[in-house]
Amino acid sequence: MTLPISTSIHSINADNKLSLFKYPIWVFLNMLNNSFPNSNIDSHLIMQDYIPNSANKGWINTRSSPSRMIGDLFWKELPWESIEDELGQINIFDTACGSGNYGVKLSQYSRGTVDSYTGIDNSPNDNWKILADQYTNFKFYCLNSSEILSMIPNDTNMFISQSAIEHLDEDLTFFRIISEYIQSSGKNIIQVHLFPSSICLKLYLTHGVRQYTPRTLSKITRIFTPYSYAILYGLGGKAFNQLHYSYITKPYLMYIIGLNKIRDLRNIKTEEYNKRLREIILLNKNKVISQPSFYALIIHSNYNKLIF
Repeated sequence: MTLPISTSIHSINADNKLSLFKYPIWVFLNMLNNSFPNSNIDSHLIMQDYIPNSANKGWINTRSSPSRMIGDLFWKELPWESIEDELGQINIFDTACGSGNYGVKLSQYSRGTVDSYTGIDNSPNDNWKILADQYTNFKFYCLNSSEILSMIPNDTNMFISQSAIEHLDEDLTFFRIISEYIQSSGKNIIQVHLFPSSICLKLYLTHGVRQYTPRTLSKITRIFTPYSYAILYGLGGKAFNQLHYSYITKPYLMYIIGLNKIRDLRNIKTEEYNKRLREIILLNKNKVISQPSFYALIIHSNYNKLIF
């Protein structure tokens, strides 16, 4: 029996330039893939809202999108001390790491409990050398996600990704590679992955292969069920989505059809945007799992105790 290689019903990648013919096909197939989001959910999957508690500490980044901001709050508020107690020295493997800046962020958020950081991407980044020179425990490799098994350091005990898996043609193949590593090592390992929700089809316009729902994410969690527990957090919510559309998506649409010279309102209404984003985060006390901006999936394998 051939195992499925992807959570989506297609392999069209919007990171490549889509023709006027192919773009509506990509949209339609993603709408289809996002349908019935709450059917056939992994019965072991725990779903919760993420409500930030440190948004009033003065570190709002005015150039971040709403989903990026709430995502960074999530990374910051992970129980880093408990993670260190559970894993010992934290050794991170970051897939599709981009510039590698999350290595710096996580080192700061964890207050120095990250012992090593390894980032991979299919394209090199000029920032890698700068970071590797500055942080001797940082390493970077340029390779395809299908090649990662041979490059995972033996001491890796934390796998992460930030808005990366949607770009992989074969996301299920990727997670089976991680599962193979976990089972062969028998180690206590934590994964944290942030995924775009179905609303991002409207907000991001062209981005990656797919978006995710609890139904499609369950295809991932079932790979790890026999030796893991998994928690799915809804990040953001309706107000975040409306803010993104008003300041980022709508101006860009107006720009590309020639009705507006400004492609991103954050560039000219920075203070106003910053104020609204802060207000939304501080007031974000409502249920968001039904209309999340992003999902954060935590999978904890071969665990000693439940820490999430």
